[in-house]
Amino acid sequence: MARPEQFALILAGGGGTRLWPASRRSRPKQLLNLGARESLLAATFRRLSALVGLERTLIVTAADQAQAIREALPSLPAGNLVVEPAPRNTAPAVGLAAAHVARRAGEDALLAVVPADAFIRDETQYAAVLRIALAQASQAIVTVGIKPNRPETGYGYLQTGAKLAGSAPIFQAARFVEKPDLETARAYLASGEYLWNSGMFFFSAGRFLAEARQHLPELSALLDEICVSPDPVALAQERYPRVPAISIDYGIMEKTQGIRVVPGDFGWSDVGSWAALPEIRPPDVDGNVISGDVIVKASKGSVVMAEPGAPLLGVVGVEGIVVVATRDAVLVVPKHRAQEVRSVVDELTAQGRKHLL
Repeated sequence: MARPEQFALILAGGGGTRLWPASRRSRPKQLLNLGARESLLAATFRRLSALVGLERTLIVTAADQAQAIREALPSLPAGNLVVEPAPRNTAPAVGLAAAHVARRAGEDALLAVVPADAFIRDETQYAAVLRIALAQASQAIVTVGIKPNRPETGYGYLQTGAKLAGSAPIFQAARFVEKPDLETARAYLASGEYLWNSGMFFFSAGRFLAEARQHLPELSALLDEICVSPDPVALAQERYPRVPAISIDYGIMEKTQGIRVVPGDFGWSDVGSWAALPEIRPPDVDGNVISGDVIVKASKGSVVMAEPGAPLLGVVGVEGIVVVATRDAVLVVPKHRAQEVRSVVDELTAQGRKHLL
């Protein structure tokens, strides 16, 4: 019996509002390089295509970002960009791609679902963990949990259960839990039973479609039709915008049974705010991360970035501050409040200043 084909699905439709003003709807977080040699998306695409092959690496994105994705990844095969007719969150996005894969390679085909905007330090270990997860994906839904190194309140967690028999580190997932307060996060870290939720999931196309039938019937009805339709693109254009918007975590992962988890310890960060930049770029001797046309004096533990076309940034005598300048906006926020940058985006939205979003 032939082994099922393995596909990678990169979720690349988000906006990354907490990295405003560099991240915009027209140039979302995953297209930023944040001072590195390649964008987060390009790095993810390179890693996944090396794992499963270029022809089996798919990207799902929003309609208004499709052209930017094509320009950013000229080697992406034309038929491997799955475009959402409307943004409906991650469960419908994954479902659309699962139906695409089922049509192409059958329901036994395996999918590695990976966000586009994570940073990975140890790519060799990352590939090894993903291979373990894919090897289990024909038997169960599998996720990768990140070994925490601090009591982080910005991530969701999952609790590990019993270890499965065998030499590979594979556990039953006992439960998913939401972002905790600091005291709870400290307890999770001390227990050794909890891992960060990486947002990476592995399953067969058929398993996802079956889970959708059980937990998301409105989505399932559309996906089942897409699998057999002579014109799946037109069908999706008509019906997909009316599908309820829900994340894959809420819609399926928190409801299904028998999920397996593979722990990962490969220098992962979801780069969820400007405060996370020192995780992906080594700071200088004063703990500063600096990029662009900037002058920083007598300052410590800060992030100071000026994009091309931004004015010179001069920063003197500060500690623990984020300063980011683009051609048309400047952000200043204490690092410990960097998660609140979203409130600026919310206010710009309320004011109708779309050119800054």
